[in-house]
Amino acid sequence: MRLGSTIHSCLLYFSCFSSLSIVLVSLKTLVAPAHAQISPPADSLGQTNPPELDHLISKANKYGKVRVIIGLKANFIPEGRLATTLVPSQRTAIAQIQNVVLTKLSAYNPTAITKFKTIPYFAAQLNARSLALLQFDPNIVSIQEDIAIPTTLTESISVTRANKVWESGYTGAGQTVAILDTGVDSSHPFLAGKVVSEACYSTTDSAYQSASLCPNGSLQQVGSGSAVNCATSINDCNHGTHVAGIAAGKGPNFSGVAKDAKIIAIQIFSRFNSASQCDPNPSPCVLSYLSDQIRGLEQVYNLRSNFTIAAVNMSLGEGNYTSNCDTTSKDLKAIIDNLSSVGIATVIAAGNNGSTNGLSFPGCISSAISVGSTKDGSSVGAVDEVSSYSNSASFLSLLAPGEAIYSSIPGGSYSNFYGTSMAAPHVTGAWAVYKQKNPSATVADTLTNFQNTGVSITDPKNGITKSRIRL
Repeated sequence: MRLGSTIHSCLLYFSCFSSLSIVLVSLKTLVAPAHAQISPPADSLGQTNPPELDHLISKANKYGKVRVIIGLKANFIPEGRLATTLVPSQRTAIAQIQNVVLTKLSAYNPTAITKFKTIPYFAAQLNARSLALLQFDPNIVSIQEDIAIPTTLTESISVTRANKVWESGYTGAGQTVAILDTGVDSSHPFLAGKVVSEACYSTTDSAYQSASLCPNGSLQQVGSGSAVNCATSINDCNHGTHVAGIAAGKGPNFSGVAKDAKIIAIQIFSRFNSASQCDPNPSPCVLSYLSDQIRGLEQVYNLRSNFTIAAVNMSLGEGNYTSNCDTTSKDLKAIIDNLSSVGIATVIAAGNNGSTNGLSFPGCISSAISVGSTKDGSSVGAVDEVSSYSNSASFLSLLAPGEAIYSSIPGGSYSNFYGTSMAAPHVTGAWAVYKQKNPSATVADTLTNFQNTGVSITDPKNGITKSRIRL
């Protein structure tokens, strides 16, 4: 994904039925009132990326306002690496600089403001004059468009050897995994009694033609029922329930990887109705704003004292990055680093573009655990082959089964899905099982263990060898 382009994104899973076509969504048409044009002076590049800023000002000129995430010049250390006594001071400093910048912008009527509490960023909808002002502000270090991204079992359990560690008493008991997705059907028999916390972060924006999917109709909701799966009449709203089942479902005949782990369900998607926005998928469809992803991750961080959280799962992504994308999305990296600093892994699907040298965003962030897909062994000769659609790169973290994965979907049913969206929750569940046995293991320790104990698989597309998890 090019962070300065029009909002677009791609679902990281494939339907199991007729094809394995990659789901790429491009949001091409926005509607907003015309107004006077604002052009930045030639020498007004400030501390931002000039092409990105020029693009955003141009877009704001055209559509009235543009959704952005602003990076602030503030000292930031992931909170888990700070002395406990220093955490409030860092948060106070972040809040103060947020207020300073927003006060300067107040005359230009910023809207949709979200002030993140633990990282030095805020999200807002700004006009061209606001953006032109910010490029001179020494408090600003980055301006990034708040883009929107869509979402991307029985045989696979034996491939990962989860059933073997169950026999040794390690089932993920006492651990919790967070599923940031399209919501979870907590009444599904496969997930009964699993969901221990719920939240929803979703966006209504008339210019971007999106509508909140929170049950109460607002931009956020926390508490029981807030992360229920979105209506299955909307394309891809069965995704989160399927992912949750792979990670931690439990049934009488088969189960997910961490069958005794609990689930934090967080709905982070918004509804888009335009056929051009959802293309090539049918409309309506779902996409997730970057700012809603950050809000969801910050909620997981805030819950770390309430639950023993092993990992977060994000089966979504878009684009192709041939190296890590840390510099282009410092905001999301900051909250991922916060989670990692307190021992919580952020597991993200690698993408389904079939790339031989790159990963989708945000799996390309260096501190994320990126996961590619392998065949799951449901047919002869299918074990230990990298899926043809799976993105692959030298900086991919792990491989896991992602083809014909049978798991829960809303309404009490089950279905097979394909994609790196299905591979990622295998790793998320495995993380919970490993952390049950090794509760003090860091994110780096656990990743190293999985890489050292996994099955080495060479991708014939590029000759790169990576480890497929084997508990």
